[in-house]
Amino acid sequence: MLAAAAFQYLRPLPVTAATSIVPLAQPFGTAPALPWPSHGAAALVIDGLGQVGSSGGPAPLPMASTAKMMTALIVLEDHPLALNDPGPVITVSRADVSTYISQQNQGKSVLPVVAGEHLTEYQLLQGLLLPSASNFADMLAIWDLGGVPPFVNRMNARAASLGMSATHYADVSGFSALSVSIPSDLIVLAQTAMRLPVFKQIVAQPQASLPVNGLIHNLDALLGKGGVVGVKTGHTDQAGGCFVVAADLVIDGQSVRVYGAVMGQPGALNGAFAATTALLQALGPALHLRKVVQRNDVIARYQTGWAESGTVVASQSVAWVLIDGTTIS
Repeated sequence: MLAAAAFQYLRPLPVTAATSIVPLAQPFGTAPALPWPSHGAAALVIDGLGQVGSSGGPAPLPMASTAKMMTALIVLEDHPLALNDPGPVITVSRADVSTYISQQNQGKSVLPVVAGEHLTEYQLLQGLLLPSASNFADMLAIWDLGGVPPFVNRMNARAASLGMSATHYADVSGFSALSVSIPSDLIVLAQTAMRLPVFKQIVAQPQASLPVNGLIHNLDALLGKGGVVGVKTGHTDQAGGCFVVAADLVIDGQSVRVYGAVMGQPGALNGAFAATTALLQALGPALHLRKVVQRNDVIARYQTGWAESGTVVASQSVAWVLIDGTTIS
């Protein structure tokens, strides 16, 4: 008897089970009919809340120069830069000049370079991300890992680590039609890269100045319009128009970051910009700051192992930006 009493006294307390109670049963508003493009594929994500929707099939598509987001991400992870830090200086070699000439003849997007020219890491990233210079992608890959093939391997390994299971890189610039992805993977990549202050700063620049080229311009024609703050364009004959966008929308006084990606759009970049604009313009009016929990709402009940019960009461109201048609459960 004594042993049994001691066991009952010393044993752990039974787990108390709580049952969540959401004081909401009806969806907020009616889900919007977003103008998804009839060609290619697209996706929209509200940062912190998840995917709004998508269009297109599951098959990966050529990603064109949106691949350069991964090129920049790896370089910045291997050689981190602080804001206002130009980073190491890279000297342009004769081989770099030959690469420029060769890629220009192939119809790739390039920037002129001359042997002996000095470019900082920051300047190379500007040339990569603003006018989308494919020869700068090669220069960065060789500077970072000693060659293009090992850098491509790193790109694929990093994509796998991010869960980008539908993405495969065949080159460092995305010019190859074998470099493929899907919109949701590109959004994951953009979200990751935009957490780096230097990447975020560069893609928000409308223009920059380089030693030989002088003034260079960002190909993102939507930058600064409708809250757009980046991130990367892409276009080839095989890929069509591609665009990955980050936009800060102000919803009922609260800023919300929206990411989107469109791929395979007819009309090159203009088609990609038009599809993106249509989606963002339709999404904004469907977003509202909704009070999902009121102060003093009972949000959970619990039952103890010794037959007692209680409630959990919200100490303050909680409001989220939600898209119309959302049901909290």
